[in-house]
Amino acid sequence: MKPQEPQTDHPFDHPPDQLDSRLEQWCQEQQQPKFRAKQVRQHLIDQRIYDPLEMTSLPAELRQGLAEGILSSPLVVADQLNSTDGTIKFRFMLTDGLSIESVWIPTDDRGTLCLSSQVGCAAGCTFCATGTMKLTRNLHPREIVAQWLAVHATTVAQGLCGVTQVVFMGMGEPLHNYPAVSRAIDWFSSAQGFQFSPRRITVSTVGIVPKIEQLVHDHPQVRLAVSLHSAITETRNSIVPINQHHSIEDLSEVLVKIRDGSRRISIEYVVLPGINDGPDQAKALARFAGKCGAHINLLPFHPYEGALYAAAGAAEVGQFLSLVQKQYEGSVTARRSRGLDIDGACGQLVLNNLKKPATTDGTEPGASKKR
Repeated sequence: MKPQEPQTDHPFDHPPDQLDSRLEQWCQEQQQPKFRAKQVRQHLIDQRIYDPLEMTSLPAELRQGLAEGILSSPLVVADQLNSTDGTIKFRFMLTDGLSIESVWIPTDDRGTLCLSSQVGCAAGCTFCATGTMKLTRNLHPREIVAQWLAVHATTVAQGLCGVTQVVFMGMGEPLHNYPAVSRAIDWFSSAQGFQFSPRRITVSTVGIVPKIEQLVHDHPQVRLAVSLHSAITETRNSIVPINQHHSIEDLSEVLVKIRDGSRRISIEYVVLPGINDGPDQAKALARFAGKCGAHINLLPFHPYEGALYAAAGAAEVGQFLSLVQKQYEGSVTARRSRGLDIDGACGQLVLNNLKKPATTDGTEPGASKKR
């Protein structure tokens, strides 16, 4: 049986420009003075404090009421795994007992948060561990925004830089949950929300063609990344099954259409030895990228339990990089893997135990809180 989705009336599920009126209405219902709404907004938006119990300038009774009511938390940190390279993977427990994962990746003075948009994924990419979970449900806007706030608060509290970049590259296909993802972007970037630069937000998609145009229309400054993995139809059909519904030709057409001087399109390409790393694949990739002027980002394949493919090492990725560079005058890079020792690298997010009862401190039974 499909788990029942939580029903709340959290402000993050509504447009950011309604926050003030919703807080004022709630304060009125709780017989609180109107100025308390402004104080709550300052804590939530300006200071990015998502836990009402930590809004210490408010009366204790009001904080408790917020935590149990309008600002009840849609998730709790159930586990935190720290990699030797500084990457941190968070497992969150949702209010219906389901779990999701997010990954924070530090680079110099930046902190990139890899956000999840669904519990599981329906795209079925054969190299991705998340795809083995299948889709359980979409995340609500509140659950997406709360990931960001929780990770930012946790990393800042540890003396780190917090979240400076956001990428929708975690669990799920963002454009299969477009309404919630779009609403979350509104909260991140709008003047009424957190005023996070939209140019620091990247949405990755396997190529849901109609939604790509909608994303570009609704959020023109947000960056787009396309999970391509092969520009040859037969190969891509086997790696990315959604290609049978949204073809390479249609994908190429929409990318050419949205191309302009200010928007950089990135192509994500996981190197699968013996599958998509030959000379013909390099030539097809270069031709595809050339039409839309895309930046090509090569990633090694990271095996997981039950994986169909062999690992791609630095040698395999480097060899394919050379093949592509001979064919393509644009930008081509190979991404360094991060968080491998905590299963936090690209394509490794998967939950073996989708639902467990939460303990009183919010952790899963048997889970250790690593700091």
